[in-house]
Amino acid sequence: MIYDILSPTNSHLLTLSLADHIPSLFPSYEPGSSIPYPDKTTTPIHPVDKGQPLLLPQGHHLAYFPLQLPPSQLMADGTDPAHCPGAPFVRRMWAGGSVVFHPRWREVMKMDGRRVVCVERVDPDSFGSRTDGKIVVEVSRKYGLAHEMVGKKREKNAVVEEVRRLIFLRERKEADEAEEAEKSKSRWIKPPANPEFRFSLTPDETLLFHFSALTYNAHAIHINPDYARHREGYKDLLVHGPLTLVLILSALRASLEKLTAAKKMALANPYVRSLDYRNVVPLYVNEPLTVCVRRPHKKSAAASAAQEDGSSGGREVAWDVWIEGPEGGLAVKGQAVTVGDES
Repeated sequence: MIYDILSPTNSHLLTLSLADHIPSLFPSYEPGSSIPYPDKTTTPIHPVDKGQPLLLPQGHHLAYFPLQLPPSQLMADGTDPAHCPGAPFVRRMWAGGSVVFHPRWREVMKMDGRRVVCVERVDPDSFGSRTDGKIVVEVSRKYGLAHEMVGKKREKNAVVEEVRRLIFLRERKEADEAEEAEKSKSRWIKPPANPEFRFSLTPDETLLFHFSALTYNAHAIHINPDYARHREGYKDLLVHGPLTLVLILSALRASLEKLTAAKKMALANPYVRSLDYRNVVPLYVNEPLTVCVRRPHKKSAAASAAQEDGSSGGREVAWDVWIEGPEGGLAVKGQAVTVGDES
């Protein structure tokens, strides 16, 4: 049970850390402005939007509910020992995951100082096979109001449910270096074409540091270049797996806002209901990446088209989501579903 307070501070700092990299998504955060919030009438203590508490942006829950251990109890690489299946499987990678937002999330996840909780579970029975030199660990996280998430039925009141899929590899040996280097050169996958909405950015050391600090993430592959290169065998610092999740959800939110404003979507107050994603290849610091989203072609997604044009209630829209690496290859891929009220 990880308790927290939904103060606007964490979400605001996460937005500030992204604002310079994706200015088109945060036009209110003007460079050099001394105003700490987009609206001059807004204060950090009681943020309001038209008289109502500000809603926590989808994905920003990652900046809350941090690891509850002192540094002395972390693994050697700075990660949570509760997730590790045990030696020799000690090299952790964020393989992907899923997140589902239930209808009440907009009622519950408001930044007005309310007390919330995350119920985290690690099920050893879900561990993958050790025969191929790796173990997959699934971490389940469910979020909701603290007073509703008590007792035996507490998890039924969760408004956000997340699964994090972690891969643990065997401890690296020097003999593995040549083989790993060769594999890293050959893994290029062609991404989908013609995104509806896209934006590019180049994550730098400052962004990685800020995200590590905001998420209380001491994993050395994101903050210590010597460790990343010589102990893990990567060419440089890695971009966080959860940061790619934030970027994809930001792209979906921006796309929904754009389509709604242009009256190209017959849904009111749309939001992301679910997202499932998989990290295909690593993304590195100081290398450009491009976040892309699109609605699948109607001829290849008849069910989604029926939902979108109203014949199935007009409430759901399916999306392809992906992130391209510096050479255009597929780095992250996934599928999302957005939902809204019929307008």
